[in-house]
Amino acid sequence: MEAAELLVTLGEDYSELLSISEQLKELESKADSVVHQIIKGLFYDHTRVTEEKGDIRYFAHNMDNVIDGVEKAVVRLTFTQRQTLPEPVSEFSPIILETAREISRAVHCLRDMCGDEPILEMCCVKINELENKADKINRKWLKILMTTPVKTPNELLDRLLLREIVDILEGTMDECEDVANILETFRLKGGI
Repeated sequence: MEAAELLVTLGEDYSELLSISEQLKELESKADSVVHQIIKGLFYDHTRVTEEKGDIRYFAHNMDNVIDGVEKAVVRLTFTQRQTLPEPVSEFSPIILETAREISRAVHCLRDMCGDEPILEMCCVKINELENKADKINRKWLKILMTTPVKTPNELLDRLLLREIVDILEGTMDECEDVANILETFRLKGGI
C-alpha cells in the first residue's frame, strides 16, 4: 500500500521524485527482510505440510515482487530529464494503488476464511479486472511509444526509457495478478 501511495504521490508533486525513490528503496529493503523472516519461520514451522509452506513462500515472494516493481519503475524515472510525471505512469499509478488496496483487503480476509470468503473472492476478481485494465493501458502506450516518430536522439533515448518503465509497471500488475491467484489457492484450500 505504502509503495503504491508513493507512486501516486509523484503525480501530485513530481519534485519529490528523488525523495520518493529513496523511500521506496527503504520499503523494498524492508519487504525483502520480511520475506526472509517468513521463509526462516517456515523452515522451523513443523505444524504445516510442505505444500502449505510452498504456497506461503510463493505468496510472500509475489507480494515482494509488487514492491520491487514500483521501486524499479521509480528508479528508472530518476534517469529521465522530465519535469513532470510521464502520462503512462499517471495512468498506471491509480490502478496499482487500487490493486494494492484490494490485495490488502483480501489479505485481511485470510484471518477468517469462513466469514470473509465471499469478500476474498470479490477482491481476487477485482484484482484480475484491474490487471486487464493495465494490459489495455500497456498496449495503448506501447503502440504510441513504438509508432510515433522521434525528432532527436535524446527523444529516442527518453522514449526507450519510458517504454521500459511501461513494461515494468505492466509487469508489476502481472505480479498483482499472481498474488490474486495464490489468494485463490488459499481460498480453495480453505485457508493457510
